[in-house]
Amino acid sequence: MMKRLLWTITGIGLLSLVGAQPDVELQVVALVMARHPHARALRLELESVHRLERSARLPLAPTVFLAPELSAGGVGEQFLLNQPLELNGARQARARIARAEYALVRAHAELELNELLAAALAAYHEYAYRAQIAAVAQEAMQLAEQTHEKIRLQVEAGARAGIDLMQADIERERVRQHAALRQAEATVALERLRAALGGVSPDELATADTRAAPTPSLSPDTSPAVRIEQARLQMAQAQAQQIRVEGLPDLGVQVRIERFRDARTRPAFGLSLTLPFLDYGARQQQLRAQQQRAEAQQQRLLAARVRYEGERAAAQRRYENARARAEAYQQRILPQALQLAQATQTGLEVGQISILQLLEAQRTARQVREEALLAAMELKLAEVELRRLRGEFAPYLEVIQ
Repeated sequence: MMKRLLWTITGIGLLSLVGAQPDVELQVVALVMARHPHARALRLELESVHRLERSARLPLAPTVFLAPELSAGGVGEQFLLNQPLELNGARQARARIARAEYALVRAHAELELNELLAAALAAYHEYAYRAQIAAVAQEAMQLAEQTHEKIRLQVEAGARAGIDLMQADIERERVRQHAALRQAEATVALERLRAALGGVSPDELATADTRAAPTPSLSPDTSPAVRIEQARLQMAQAQAQQIRVEGLPDLGVQVRIERFRDARTRPAFGLSLTLPFLDYGARQQQLRAQQQRAEAQQQRLLAARVRYEGERAAAQRRYENARARAEAYQQRILPQALQLAQATQTGLEVGQISILQLLEAQRTARQVREEALLAAMELKLAEVELRRLRGEFAPYLEVIQ
């Protein structure tokens, strides 16, 4: 019975380093994108800004004036309709600003979705490992109960002193309290997972439709944070171009109708020419200010790239360190600890070791098993963090659209 329990715990340690399968990740992604309110908000925002982009490509609406008039010719009214032709590039400038705004909103949406999916996957992996750690602690408590029972029988038979049973009582209570602590940590991790999934029960992961979240075809070339700075630079450049266009003349079509009392209606058709040449310097100052803003944004973009490279290098190093630590526990430390626990258990049965040696060996094996699971969890979380910095979850925005 004892050997079978030890081999069960060893199996849990082996499975913990495998982590979640790709289909589990797809289930998490599918559930978040289908049920999380934040994902639905991103979808609505993208639809809204896409409508604004389409509207910016349409011609400018005509200006209509209707003015009652009192003159020497009598009482009348004038009707004036002016349709700008926007031959100076005003429509193109307006559409360029709309495209820049759409790119900025999309970049923000990619960043938010990337953070949302990364947080959900991190919460899932943390809960999965916390649950395994709680299971290991529960099995350690069962082992402590069995050890206590064996020592009690040996004390009653006179093979051991009563103080050994007292030591077993203390160790059993310590293991029980430790198991309760680990169970509480797993419960907290479960609540964090529920919040990361948008308030949806994690039980629904098994029924999530992964067809709604196919793997995106595009891979990210830059970080979402860098793409936000690029979109802001495009916006600043588009706004500068619009200021230039506002200083260019434009041609329009005009329809004018005059009507006075006791006189016939006099319609007129013609062209209107807008000449925005008169300027007291405000337009030039605005243009220069916008150019400086674009230059400042260029520097922000460079700073974002430098920061991204540094964060990615640090995350890569943390991932490599976590991987080395997890492999060390898996290949060397964990097998030795389990072998030690099994050897001391055999020694207890034949009376070759003391109770303190047995309890210390069991305590070491329990700690090493938990440390191995924690190392595997840190490895998985470091992997998710590295993928988050690379923006690997941002392309799922295609699925939302």
